[in-house]
Amino acid sequence: MKPTPAFASSAAPPVVLGVDLTIAQHEGLRRSLRTAFGLSTRAINLRIDPGMDLIFLCETTLPGTLPCLAALTHPGILTVTLREARLMWHQPPGQAIGRGTPTLGALESGSCFLTANSRKVPIATFGPRQIHSAHIDMELQGQPNLLEFLRSDWFTLEISGTNRRRLTRPLTFQVSLQFEVRMAPSLVAA
Repeated sequence: MKPTPAFASSAAPPVVLGVDLTIAQHEGLRRSLRTAFGLSTRAINLRIDPGMDLIFLCETTLPGTLPCLAALTHPGILTVTLREARLMWHQPPGQAIGRGTPTLGALESGSCFLTANSRKVPIATFGPRQIHSAHIDMELQGQPNLLEFLRSDWFTLEISGTNRRRLTRPLTFQVSLQFEVRMAPSLVAA
């Protein structure tokens, strides 16, 4: 008899991508303009949205040849979907969490995107309910197949959103993305 495909597809071990990102410190748009142009604070407040300096963007471009992505080169992979997305902040030694210290609690909301081959896809978001000082568990945005993004020569990981307050120093954190890999159904003898 001919082999027939199994009906249940097999799942490979998850693929985990960990990336360090930094949201740069900035003085804020209003202060910069006042210094540069000699404008009064009142005049600037009338012309500029006070929230404009509470927007952050951090991104990094990564090669598809990262060792953690090596499993994705297997030809039998059908889909790669995001299973878990987390941001983590590790407290520097000797630095207490307190006023003026940028923890993840300084963030208000955000989104995570992958971009490759001129295509950009949202994969996760977070809001005030998910934010803690040292970690954020993001909510997944659907289940898009990310295989072609992660197999491309280069792809960009972006985290962007809004702050609750201005940062007094750069905020460095780690993004951990865990992907579920689905293989083609294996052939079994009938």
